[in-house]
Amino acid sequence: MSKISVKNLDLYYGDFKALKNINLEIEPNKITAFIGPSGCGKSTLLKSINRMNDLVEGCKIDGLIALDGEDIYGNNMDVNLLRKRVGMVFQKANPFPMSIYDNVAFGPRTHGIHNKAQLDEIVEKSLRDAAIWDEVKDRLKKSALGVSGGQQQRICIARALAAQPQHIIFDESFSGLDVTLKKQVLD
Repeated sequence: MSKISVKNLDLYYGDFKALKNINLEIEPNKITAFIGPSGCGKSTLLKSINRMNDLVEGCKIDGLIALDGEDIYGNNMDVNLLRKRVGMVFQKANPFPMSIYDNVAFGPRTHGIHNKAQLDEIVEKSLRDAAIWDEVKDRLKKSALGVSGGQQQRICIARALAAQPQHIIFDESFSGLDVTLKKQVLD
């Protein structure tokens, strides 16, 4: 059984049909890449998998996207729980206008973790896994907007990791990182 199944997907922005009859199966425990020219709908499709397009006015989806056989656009789908299961990191860094610590702790707090020691552990592990802990460990209470673009991107990666999603969608998230940092994060 596929982990993610897309069947007869059409996506509209108002009257514009951005995605046309998309059908694909993504197998469990596999890395899957979408390759195509700029503007062909790769990011639009990726954002649909964790319902980020819900935030776009006039966006309408027909067809099916299922995660573990469950229709993610069905009436019983809790979008917050879906986004906990399917994390996303965008091409352009998008840290929240808050401290580095609060950016990384945001997801765990949203999902009910409020114990400071537990949050401290999650934040440190996530920042280490995103290869940025040593650079920011003394600035955790400073704004995430006050660091370089590459550091902001790694904070966003740490934020995605902190929620411990089953799947992470990277939409060209490593394009702004140098080769050494890419390898560290991927490791």
